[in-house]
Amino acid sequence: MNKKYLLYAGIFFVTTLIFFGAAFLYRQNSNAGIVRGEYAFAHTRNNLRMLSRIWLKSPESEAINLYSKNGEWHFKEAKDYFVNTGHLANFYTTLNNALIKMVYPATPRTLEHHQLTSSTGTQVITYDNTGKILDKLIIGSRYDDDSVYAYFAQNKGYYYIIGPVGPFSGEPTDWIPYPLLSIDEFLIRRLIIRNQNYEGQKLSDLLKHSYKMQRVLDVLSFIGYNGVTAKAELSSETTAHNVPHTFDIVMRNGLIYKFEIYKIDDLYWLSINLKADKISRKEVPPFVRQNQKYFADWLFLLDTRQGKILYDI
Repeated sequence: MNKKYLLYAGIFFVTTLIFFGAAFLYRQNSNAGIVRGEYAFAHTRNNLRMLSRIWLKSPESEAINLYSKNGEWHFKEAKDYFVNTGHLANFYTTLNNALIKMVYPATPRTLEHHQLTSSTGTQVITYDNTGKILDKLIIGSRYDDDSVYAYFAQNKGYYYIIGPVGPFSGEPTDWIPYPLLSIDEFLIRRLIIRNQNYEGQKLSDLLKHSYKMQRVLDVLSFIGYNGVTAKAELSSETTAHNVPHTFDIVMRNGLIYKFEIYKIDDLYWLSINLKADKISRKEVPPFVRQNQKYFADWLFLLDTRQGKILYDI
């Protein structure tokens, strides 16, 4: 055959191969529905002001519901307590910035391997304020420090790598604010323990020589909690038979932490109220007004060790 025709035939063959290869790839991406470069939470991102509920379920825990009310996020399963703002901010960053980086055909084996099944991954559903689902997916294992594997409900034949996705969890404890309080002993001006006042040299001697108080200060530096309930759920009969031990902490800036520690059925519950001393600094009253909502109507279930130390003071 003429070399000229061979050359033409070769060019035609290569061109055809490229054409059909491109068509195949286009068809794959078309079938996938979601392609590289698109936002992972596209519907939520486009309706962010309407986002009103986040449903999460990890393999190790029950489902949790986070919902927005009057501009604040609450945790339904934690007696409607407030959501961890830091964790929520990280989630919003993911909603706004996570892109589809790669698309792969899915098989049962690959989904299991990358923790993309309902029994291995974290299920995520976002809803708008009418109850309509915005996005529904499963977050799987990490691909790298910046990205994770994901599986979208509307694209069952494919799985994806999405990112950036920062710290992410469907575990309930990660969505509750923690620690409850952290109080620096060097900023304490006065202690009132069961109506006994300790201030100045008397306070200094107490802190220096009392082993029991040293344990209390250790607890105050990082108070954790294992649960929360509304004060209204504590019946008058219960409080009548369980008189709380009181403990007030007055800080150098005039902020007062008023503690009441209840022991009920061998469990320790802490009530906290914030107040401003008459000689408090000007920034204290606004701080109290802003943060009182996190404490005023709630009881916090303390770790048994920490609860016993505070109760026995």
